[in-house]
Amino acid sequence: MSGLARAEAVWRGLRVVCVGEFALGSRRAHAINVVKTAGGFVRLGCEVTLLCAGAGSSPDSADAVGRDVGDILASLGEPDLRVETIAGVSDRTHPPGSDARGEAVGAWAVERAAALDAGVMYARQLHAPIWWADRGGTAIVETHAHVGDAKAAFQRVLDATARRDRPIAALATISQRLRAHYVERGAASERVHVVPDGVDVDLFTRPADPAGWPADPSPARHPRAVYAGHLYDWKGIPAILDAAARLPSVWFDVYGGAESDIARHRATIGARGLANVVLRGWIEHAALPGHLWHADALLLPPGLGDPSKDWTSPVKLGEYLAAGGSIVASAIPALRDWVDERVVRWFEPDDGASMARAIEAALGETSDGAAARRSRAMELARAWSYPARAARMLGAALSSGPAPALRRGLEELPLLR
Repeated sequence: MSGLARAEAVWRGLRVVCVGEFALGSRRAHAINVVKTAGGFVRLGCEVTLLCAGAGSSPDSADAVGRDVGDILASLGEPDLRVETIAGVSDRTHPPGSDARGEAVGAWAVERAAALDAGVMYARQLHAPIWWADRGGTAIVETHAHVGDAKAAFQRVLDATARRDRPIAALATISQRLRAHYVERGAASERVHVVPDGVDVDLFTRPADPAGWPADPSPARHPRAVYAGHLYDWKGIPAILDAAARLPSVWFDVYGGAESDIARHRATIGARGLANVVLRGWIEHAALPGHLWHADALLLPPGLGDPSKDWTSPVKLGEYLAAGGSIVASAIPALRDWVDERVVRWFEPDDGASMARAIEAALGETSDGAAARRSRAMELARAWSYPARAARMLGAALSSGPAPALRRGLEELPLLR
């Protein structure tokens, strides 16, 4: 029996509530990651309820207004997820990141978790896990709060991991640098765990037969470089445009971005006469994999201009690994923490010429080299799958001494009798 199969047997039937402050249908990466992590608990066999704000309650979920909840979840690749949304919370009444929003969502989530008789709470939220632990519940909190984050609620979470009575059972983050900072600020070392962002392996793995792929939107005569993600400058978009100017025979497909960023970059593309770059806009999460499968090079180019260069664990990295294309990535410290030259071709951050050379190297990959790379990439993708991510966090909560509510749940689980 594989490790994941054993985890599924252990955790089957455990009631888990997953908590976020985002609006259902949000395009934000952290929102998608929480929904997908909740789906990971589902695939472990847990009984899962996602608690969040309603669709359309923030601008980044505006296109979800009026859509059936099942349709929204299907667009995220999670049709089996059960969701409850809080009434009366929106960006207008409770601004994102405010204590008012955190307290409203947190108080509601704790009451719903109690009503659902949850054994575990997983929260990408700073208030609910403290209050759930206060009640004797098992709380797992995930935070990517940056070095020096001054929010009082964040410090309270760190402190709650270290208290002797009813502590938060586990804190998950995405970088050893963040972990060290949290411990330095008082978090209990044994309760702070580094867990990479996840990937939906089933959704993103490329079918062996190209007949099962969607139509390629790019001209067939060109090799293809594909980027998917936000279009902020610090994400490396200027470097992509510089590389495209040096590689006129390569077709660059760029997916994602807010309308304002698309308009700004489109103007630059027009002014520079880059006929080989197309900004295709945002597409739904479940539709993205098919567009990655056609790529000869998958671009992951974050620059040095944002502090996250030292601790990011981008969701896109795992998705690229599963999709099978050759990954061309900027050599920022955080990416080097997670992968090496066996699965990535590095280039100098913010350097379009260096990116162009890496793309050319990817296009010249031998069939044997591609096979070895894909094999290693799939090993990593499976290790980072959302069920594996969920199991890792449950194991972390158990390793630090489960609260009574989790111990009661474990008595009913087959491998721990």
